[in-house]
Amino acid sequence: MQTLIQRMMSIMRHVHHSSIPSEPPLSPPQVHLLFSIASKQEGISVKELAERTSVTPGAITQFVDGLVEMGLVMREGDPNDRRIVRLKLTELAKSQFEHFRKDYLTSASRVFDVLSNDEIKQLISLFDKIITSHDVKL
Repeated sequence: MQTLIQRMMSIMRHVHHSSIPSEPPLSPPQVHLLFSIASKQEGISVKELAERTSVTPGAITQFVDGLVEMGLVMREGDPNDRRIVRLKLTELAKSQFEHFRKDYLTSASRVFDVLSNDEIKQLISLFDKIITSHDVKL
């Protein structure tokens, strides 16, 4: 199991480092958070983001603070519940995100191009099986 986890982490680091560098430079966890925040048009709460990424709310807050300082994420009050703060991409982040996403996915595609389409489908199926059996949130 340790070998599997190490291999997955190595692949993700390779994808991150071989994608076209962003400005400002982003860490892999920040990239992951940006993808998660971008997936929710109405914004996402820190609690929901923590659950989705299996990271503590305190750690999420630290990563988000950095993204806020870079002008990529903004905090907005929830109109239905004043206790909730929603995280959203800023206009700057939105304008750069699609380009960044394409670069990141192109980099990932190059890593997995050694696999056939059937092997990729099989790998996705295996991950889906794990996700379903453990009720993992994507």
